Amino acid sequence: MKKLKLTVLACAATLLGGCATLQDASTSLSCMLSRVTNSADPSCGPGGSAPATAVSGGQNERFARLQAALDQETQQAQSMQAQAVQAMHKLPPKQRAVAGPVQTRTVSIADAQSGQAHQMRSFSALTVEMPLAAKGRKEYTQAMNVLKELANELADNRGSSSIVVDQSDEDVKAGRVNTATGTTQSKGGKPVTVIKKIDTGLPAGVERYTIEAGEIRGKL
Repeated sequence: MKKLKLTVLACAATLLGGCATLQDASTSLSCMLSRVTNSADPSCGPGGSAPATAVSGGQNERFARLQAALDQETQQAQSMQAQAVQAMHKLPPKQRAVAGPVQTRTVSIADAQSGQAHQMRSFSALTVEMPLAAKGRKEYTQAMNVLKELANELADNRGSSSIVVDQSDEDVKAGRVNTATGTTQSKGGKPVTVIKKIDTGLPAGVERYTIEAGEIRGKL
């Protein structure tokens, strides 16, 4: 399966984080749309596509294309969740990863020209439950690498991301899990924060990993 790169939104990161000028927003949107349509635009750098004129059009068209790109980000996150689970599917049942819900949220993005706000659907978070019994196996490592890759790519897209790990009280007290937290950097130098929490409702022997995307805000 050909992997759709999450960098479809990377060139629009400044747009979503809040651009200094409308020109900045237009340039970011141009790069975003060019990568969605897979047509070349040298001004976007390596991997860029479509000439800047591809973004010409009304307000509704621009926001429709932004929504399409956000939908692709959600679809890619779902695909990577499936890859993580698939990596462990041949293990014994109690050693397999279990996919949890994929969450989206509505964000308000204003049109820089009219001031009108548009409600956009965007990826928020997803979860995968990882059994401690599989730790040390190559399949477990493969699944974790996929989840880490997702967190890093989301950080590059959004400016930040988080990996929230829920652990059972019993496992923490028994010293069966690593409770260390901290922040690492994505390839693009964006923060990926690792958070560990005790969940009294989580059964022993399982850690729940939630990959959260950074907040979207700004104008288009």
